[in-house]
Amino acid sequence: MPDTAPDKSVLLQLQFTPLFSGLLEADIRALIEGARLMSLAHEHALYDQGDLVADFYVVLDGHVELSVDSGGRRSVVEVVRKGTVLGDAAMFGDGRFLMSARVLTGATVLAVPAASFLDKLETRFDIITHMLSTMSFRLRMLVRQIAELKLKTTAQRLGSFLLSQAEAEEGRVTLRFPYDKRLVADELGMKPESLSRALAKLGKLGVESRPDNSVVIADIERLREFCVEDDMG
Repeated sequence: MPDTAPDKSVLLQLQFTPLFSGLLEADIRALIEGARLMSLAHEHALYDQGDLVADFYVVLDGHVELSVDSGGRRSVVEVVRKGTVLGDAAMFGDGRFLMSARVLTGATVLAVPAASFLDKLETRFDIITHMLSTMSFRLRMLVRQIAELKLKTTAQRLGSFLLSQAEAEEGRVTLRFPYDKRLVADELGMKPESLSRALAKLGKLGVESRPDNSVVIADIERLREFCVEDDMG
């Protein structure tokens, strides 16, 4: 599918994206002038760590893996989904991407020209202030994620991940791992065998992992209580 210009439905999605939420439609249209809607296949490399930022991206659908390379070793930092903005920190910083981005299982993204976007912001201090607050929120979420990696057990980290994939708030829930379990393990800072052991521990709480990559949670409230226990053992 060739790149296309964003339509009314894309503008509506952007209004629910943290970076653009609260902005008037006319302001959003002006800021994303020249943007391109891109439909990307599985494993498409969106950009590499250290690349110059020509565009920043808004994920409209699908999943995108963010990773860093240190000494020739690649480590997955996060797998982001709909509503995430990619490259904004680099655009406002030194102009180079801090991580590499690779599409998982296909994704639709909006590529927004960075130079044009920054030019339009120069006279809009009100929008700049708004965007700084959203980036601050994103930073707090990353700090929380780091804290979970350090303080929670592997079973609690996996349980929190499963909770993030569930749509229901109570009762019995069936969901599916959105991508390969090995990648889930990498994202959560554990080895594949550690993930298997964590699943076994969660099994005692009524969490059943099935061969078709689906997971049945017998009581989502019980799992939630387990994941927020003060005793991180």
